Amino acid sequence: MAFAHVSLEVAELGPIAAKFVGDAAPEKMRMMVAGGLAPLPPRDMLVALYQVWVSNDDHAETAGKTIEGLPAAVLDGALADKRLPAGVLDLLGRKFARNDAVLQQVIRHPKVDDESLIGIARVCPEGVCDVLADNETRWLACPKIVASLYQNRHCRMSVIHRMLELADRQDVDLGLPAMDEIRLALADSGPVDETRDQMFKDIHSTEKVVEAEAQLLDMFGAADVQDQLDLPEFDDPDAEIYEGPLPGDEAGDGAEAGAEQAKPEDREEDKQPISKESRMHQIGQMRPLEKIRTALLGDKYDRSLLVRDSNKTVAMATIRSPKVRDDEAVAFAANRSLPQEVITYISNRREWVKLYTVKLHLVMNPKTPLARSMSLLAFLNRTDVQKVARSKAIPSALATAAKRKIQARR
Repeated sequence: MAFAHVSLEVAELGPIAAKFVGDAAPEKMRMMVAGGLAPLPPRDMLVALYQVWVSNDDHAETAGKTIEGLPAAVLDGALADKRLPAGVLDLLGRKFARNDAVLQQVIRHPKVDDESLIGIARVCPEGVCDVLADNETRWLACPKIVASLYQNRHCRMSVIHRMLELADRQDVDLGLPAMDEIRLALADSGPVDETRDQMFKDIHSTEKVVEAEAQLLDMFGAADVQDQLDLPEFDDPDAEIYEGPLPGDEAGDGAEAGAEQAKPEDREEDKQPISKESRMHQIGQMRPLEKIRTALLGDKYDRSLLVRDSNKTVAMATIRSPKVRDDEAVAFAANRSLPQEVITYISNRREWVKLYTVKLHLVMNPKTPLARSMSLLAFLNRTDVQKVARSKAIPSALATAAKRKIQARR
């Protein structure tokens, strides 16, 4: 839920700004304000510009662009007013999402709304993340701020670690995905280690991520008052699911995982570029708590590695990530090297099991609970039931059930 912007009352505008943008103000004055030409002091200029922007009239877009171009002296002068309306502060958070100096003043302002802090925390630079994290009283009362910082790649891992530990001690529910797995990883994580921050930052600062982030922040700042403002989610649309062997896998384990479901020409494990191998090594060096966060920050390639992690806590946190898409669920359902708990979770996700290919892969996967495989068998077509009947990799009881089903259809 984003901050709800509404027009300011006369008392919030102040007598000077009200003369230029109040209900009785001439159109010419509104145009002057929108273009930044009105002879107003900093506080009144900013409030008047906000009033034009929030009205969403013909001058709103111009007013928004004028705000973006305001000199630092004007912004500083306006932000010095401790009674600056919360809506104005929220708009500054949108327009100056990359500006450390402006954001530092916005988040420290006594009138800033929780919803504004939640939005800022999702996209702000590292220094602003640190200040938000230091305000423990505020985020303990509004845990969604932590959830936003957790999803912000600019927030250092050591900072996240400290917040997670404090929230756990205070028994505060942060509402993060895979919170149970996060608590388990915390218990075994050891002390906070700031020396690992740069490594984590480098992994999540690829060229494509930086470019996508810049584009989404531009959209974030350009949104008008009526736009449904969703917090940006960064993911590499060109990332591929990796199904090849991992370091330490037994010979043939990865290739066997989906052999009966995929044709050789469709496989990609032999086509992975060296950069992917390097990333595999980087992720392999991560600690469980870092891997769990990467399951939310990373792309589908990262998740295809993490879901096969030897640490089941990491694997389960990955499959629970809200970023896992249908094509990933299809690939994971076919993979016999995944922990049984992951396959069981997939088999119980209603929206994934609606997909026919997921049903087929689960039936063909010996890690799927037998009772669930039996129930899914009823939904397979004749050709696929015959595949099940011939399979040597599944429980004999399931193969027998498939044979009986074929006979019953004759």
